[in-house]
Amino acid sequence: MQNERMVQQVIQGYGVYPVPIGSAGVAMIDARDIADVAVAELLRRDRAPVPLPRATLELVGPERLTGASVVRIWSAALGREVTYGGDDVAAFEGQMASMAPSWLAYDMRLMMAGIQKFGMHGADGAADRLQAMLGRPLRKYTDFVKQAIAAS
Repeated sequence: MQNERMVQQVIQGYGVYPVPIGSAGVAMIDARDIADVAVAELLRRDRAPVPLPRATLELVGPERLTGASVVRIWSAALGREVTYGGDDVAAFEGQMASMAPSWLAYDMRLMMAGIQKFGMHGADGAADRLQAMLGRPLRKYTDFVKQAIAAS
């Protein structure tokens, strides 16, 4: 979620969410949850009486966000309309290339095209497993947005 801070100025200043995430769903996770999961897993391993087998943790947020749902959240938090910039990955690449190296802009274009086609979320139950590790719910995007606005 904290990656959204890079576009927050555009969202707040121009009322446009510029990232073409599409409608397949992105399970954004708060960086603080990532840190808390890492601590929980490291402590679990440190406290184990024997070495534990390797484990892969899918780091996902509690909800699948889309371009439409993200602008609804920003609009509600700001008290004014925020529109979705659309799914044009070529235009996104062009805009990115004006601020970043062309190879990065191209890479972001490919990533956004993949996210639009397949989404970006974990297997069923991945968020539940993280919440069980933490003993609390994962942070929601709505709360992140409210905190980001308050901090700006």
